[in-house]
Amino acid sequence: MCFRPPSFDEMMKKCPSCGSFNPPELTKCKKCGADLPEGAAGAAGDAGMPAPGAPKGPGAPQAPGAPKAPGAPKPPAPPTA
Repeated sequence: MCFRPPSFDEMMKKCPSCGSFNPPELTKCKKCGADLPEGAAGAAGDAGMPAPGAPKGPGAPQAPGAPKAPGAPKPPAPPTA
């Protein structure tokens, strides 16, 4: 399994007041001074959502498998006279 590190946008916190992106270590917005949410919120602002491709928790539905190959074609019907 591969590990995909978070992108720059996923690490940054988005200010709920002005929309400015801030480094994850800040607790106040560098532009307007508003309180920032805990943790890195990412570009979409969903801190509770797992990263795309992250493993699912127990009981989560399985990803669909690969489609099955089609069966062999049927032989042609004999000619009728």
